[in-house]
Amino acid sequence: MPSSPSALPDFALVGGGIVGACLAEELSGQGASVLVLDSGTESGHATNRAAGVAVPSLRYLNDREFYGWLRAAKLDLDADVARLEPRYGAFSVARPVLRALREPDIDTYGGLLDEVGVGTWIAGDELAAATTGLKLPPSRRYLLAEDGLMVDGRGYLDAVLGRCRDQGVTWQQGCTVREVREDGRATAIRTDDGTLHADRVVVTAGAWSSGKGLAESTGVRPQRGQMAVLRTEETLTCILSSAYYLAPGVGDDVIVGATEEDAGFVSHVTTEGIGQLLRFATTAMPGLADSVPVELRAGLRPVSDTGRPVAGAVPGHDRVFVLAGHAGHGLLSARMSAKGMAAGLLADDWDALPRSMCPAHARGGVA
Repeated sequence: MPSSPSALPDFALVGGGIVGACLAEELSGQGASVLVLDSGTESGHATNRAAGVAVPSLRYLNDREFYGWLRAAKLDLDADVARLEPRYGAFSVARPVLRALREPDIDTYGGLLDEVGVGTWIAGDELAAATTGLKLPPSRRYLLAEDGLMVDGRGYLDAVLGRCRDQGVTWQQGCTVREVREDGRATAIRTDDGTLHADRVVVTAGAWSSGKGLAESTGVRPQRGQMAVLRTEETLTCILSSAYYLAPGVGDDVIVGATEEDAGFVSHVTTEGIGQLLRFATTAMPGLADSVPVELRAGLRPVSDTGRPVAGAVPGHDRVFVLAGHAGHGLLSARMSAKGMAAGLLADDWDALPRSMCPAHARGGVA
């Protein structure tokens, strides 16, 4: 799609986290002119605070279409790692993921665990060999998959920003958008510094994607996630997924997370939340009792009433779109979301996005 001959950008994206950055790269890579407006002093509020576990969650397993989409998203993320790391530096580490399941979990997922091929059941000596340093309760059953991945959000975002700069994306940091409205044959974007215009607007502002003067809410709200980064001499050889998770960071640290709290836009850590995480960490890996907490972190995940991302035209609008609500899988699914959204915006082909992501579903709370 060629750029418009006028001064108006083809697209203005409101929000510059990993989802907005990937969409800007996809659109500009196909010839569209793109302006990104981000309110922070640096891009990526939730992206920079994410723990980075890039593994499809079993909570979506009963939704075969969406879980399949997440698994395909992992392949797109793997391709991004291979494409971007040689130029921009390492921002990922591959490790097996070990899921510790209670019997009620197994009852919930039934035969889907084996049918879908989530991993391999392990026990006994094989389990011990895969989990050096961990103290695992015998009452659980353990499922091991070799394709786990940890991603440093800041590093991934920096790499995509590099691609956006190479492709001529205009990026305005520190620009707070107050209102988006359709204005004749264009859209008007009111900021603290004046009003801008674009042919179309996509709201990619994560937890801040609702409001902005739109007639209908996008159905996205914040959920606080707390986590801790621990410096330790212990070696964690897998990503442990249980009530919380333990995971090796891209450096030598161990990451423990994450809470899921409806705390509005309150984004500080709490004694209770961090205490729960540290108790879990030292119970699962006793050697962490001597570790040093080098960072306590809280971020605001964007979640929707359906539990699915919201992607498409904002109801009641022809030129205003939304791509948000990725909850805890934004790093995992940003590229897949951006490719599907770009196909919809540029070619009116929305088939790559699951139907459950339609904004009309989010507004009505349809699962």
